[in-house]
Amino acid sequence: MLGKNSKTSGDVTFIAAECQIEGTVHINGNARIDGKLEGLLQATGDIVVGQGAFVKADIEAKTVSISGEVHGNIQTSDTLKLSSSARLFGNICTQQFSVDQGARFVGTSRLFEEAAPAPERQSTQKPRPDTKEKIVTIERSK
Repeated sequence: MLGKNSKTSGDVTFIAAECQIEGTVHINGNARIDGKLEGLLQATGDIVVGQGAFVKADIEAKTVSISGEVHGNIQTSDTLKLSSSARLFGNICTQQFSVDQGARFVGTSRLFEEAAPAPERQSTQKPRPDTKEKIVTIERSK
């Protein structure tokens, strides 16, 4: 995601495996997280969460690619991708959602078109009282 085809110009901010950051992080451009981050992460470009990373934060970015573990809500204006080693615990709102086989996602997902449902689309069904979270595993053939 942070290769030559990235449409957001600017430097890449790296948070190394040895780093631990707490608080609000605003990034103008792209970022790669390999360490630990807790709080809020906002970027104007792409965010990559590396395989050994642990993030306990809400994330807002253009695209997010996860290989590590994330606990928090994610909002992207373009794409969210979960690799096979990804572990995501939180709700998401995105335009495109890609999940590799083996990834784990616990939460709810919404596409931008679903974010503000029209009044005529409201469901008359009541949710089951024993339903709290769903574990969704999506297998995608190549």
